Amino acid sequence: MSERPLIETVKLTKTFGQGRKSVEVLRGIDLAIGAGEIFGVVGLSGVGKSTLIRCLNRLEAPTSGKIVIDGRDVTSLSEKELRLARREMGMIFQSFNLLASRTAFDNVAFPLEVAGLGKKEIKKRVRELLELVGLSDRADSYPRELSGGQKQRVGIARALANKPKILLCDEATSALDPQTTTGVLELIADVQKSLGLTVVLITHEMKVIVEICDRVAVMDEGRIVEMGPVVEVFANPQSPVTQGFVEAILKRNSRFLENGYRPKGSLWRLAIVGDGVTSPVVTDLARNFDLEAIILQAHVDHIKDTPFGTVLIDLAGPPEKRSEARKWLLSRRVRVEVL
Repeated sequence: MSERPLIETVKLTKTFGQGRKSVEVLRGIDLAIGAGEIFGVVGLSGVGKSTLIRCLNRLEAPTSGKIVIDGRDVTSLSEKELRLARREMGMIFQSFNLLASRTAFDNVAFPLEVAGLGKKEIKKRVRELLELVGLSDRADSYPRELSGGQKQRVGIARALANKPKILLCDEATSALDPQTTTGVLELIADVQKSLGLTVVLITHEMKVIVEICDRVAVMDEGRIVEMGPVVEVFANPQSPVTQGFVEAILKRNSRFLENGYRPKGSLWRLAIVGDGVTSPVVTDLARNFDLEAIILQAHVDHIKDTPFGTVLIDLAGPPEKRSEARKWLLSRRVRVEVL
């Protein structure tokens, strides 16, 4: 992250309603997001993620606290100043929010029309954007004629129309199937890299965070309970909420157990991040502690560009040896779950 954050919130709160019916949705959120980051915010439904992102561009007015974007306190801007500031923040939505009566071309053109650009300039810019998102051949198509992934690509093009510095993504892939989700995430990552954008991505799925984010904040009940580089948070989750998200990714059905496999010792699931994926961890474990280790399953994936592997083993031997082995694994930053 750069020395001065591009986006910063200080003790940000948001309360809906009044008196006994009031609900505090955000409870003192402190964030610092650097220029050029893809920053993820993950949490279960109803924890305040969407409210947070809507506060960043002032679609929601915070109850208290401060929001600083590129050195300016946006909570103190006039309506005119706020309209201009919003042009530097594009936003894409879960439900696409396309105008049904407009073609893909006209949906992308809409914010440029509002900004007062001329027809020739609008035409040039829209063509560039549709080419960028791979929809040059669907310019004259209406939303009803597009797939979910194509609609979201139009949404991304529209969000980029005014050449923003920041792209806000509110559950941008949750309405899409897994294959389409991957394509949209790859597009967001490519756009971020080619245009030098800062991306704030809200999601309830840790697998989305793992695919493209640099850092992540985990939210629960209106608070940030954990924050840091995705690799570090994934390798060593501290809060129960984060542990639950990580387990949802690591947990894989075992055909050995389904087929009545009877362990000789205890079943351990190991999560290995980074260079450790290519090291003989299980072999060293068995040799160093004189244990019998049977590998039942192994899988290698990636956290953005960093490899991580999961290994299910049957570990047999004296309890005291297994206890020493567990400490040894943890010292090597291997996450251990005894099943």
